[in-house]
Amino acid sequence: MYQYNKQLNNSETNYFIVDSSSSAEHNDVDFKFYSYQNKSNKQITTGDLFIYRRSGSASEWGNEFYLYGAGEFGEVAGEDPETGSNLVTIKNPYLFSHHLMKQNLRTFDWKFRKFKGKWSNFFNMNGITQISKADFVGLLERQKNMVPDEPELSPEEESIAVKCYQAEKMESYFINDEVKGISTFNAVNKFFSDKVKFNNHYKSVLVANQDESELIATRIVPWDDDKNTRLDARNGICLSKLFSEAFTKGYFTFTDQGHIIVSDTASSNPEINQLLDKYKSRKIYMNKEYSPNKNYLRYHREHIFKQ
Repeated sequence: MYQYNKQLNNSETNYFIVDSSSSAEHNDVDFKFYSYQNKSNKQITTGDLFIYRRSGSASEWGNEFYLYGAGEFGEVAGEDPETGSNLVTIKNPYLFSHHLMKQNLRTFDWKFRKFKGKWSNFFNMNGITQISKADFVGLLERQKNMVPDEPELSPEEESIAVKCYQAEKMESYFINDEVKGISTFNAVNKFFSDKVKFNNHYKSVLVANQDESELIATRIVPWDDDKNTRLDARNGICLSKLFSEAFTKGYFTFTDQGHIIVSDTASSNPEINQLLDKYKSRKIYMNKEYSPNKNYLRYHREHIFKQ
């Protein structure tokens, strides 16, 4: 939260949760611009801090809302007198390390309003809910604590992580090893890891009821093999640690339809062989939008899988 120290120490700073659909219709662009009705939302001022919420109606996750980032309201970039809308710039954007879903928030100690066990009408219908400073700080701490092993990123790396999010939205998946002399690996991994896990509902594609702390967003095409796949979440597959290690070393792979193929060389590693033996007939669920890209699976079969 280092980037918000100045605002947090300012007694005049207000704090909000704002809904964003990131749609052209509303002129919202995540981490760049936010539009709102200026007549009914006069409490927002430059320098205030906010947390992004994707409402259930705009959610990709079965109509379930989630929180996914934070920022600071900047200057007004445009006003529309016909609609009464302001378009404000976003400063100091920050991408969450872990989406905060309903199950991650049920034990959260809200200060601005008492949570009575139901989310209906908990957040304001106009899409802007004023919260307390303690709520803002607590939510940022909660998402960070859910990924305890993630390395601490510099401000420059945090900025790269946000740019990864924006690039992936535009279906642009290329990134170099460095940007302006800053290594991109940790920043990309922050974005990529949570995106892959989010797409898979924070569950392994193979093992039911897997402890989330055991999950790894595993690259199908390795990082060093193709810079054009680094930001593509469909180059990731959510596996437990042991399966991730076995997949990365080529002890098993998948067909285009998602069926497991186990390498004959797995027998040389008793632990891996025992692990994979009971999964030989398994098939992971494949959907059109989030499942692994078949070109990437083909690459894994041809270049990583131990024939």
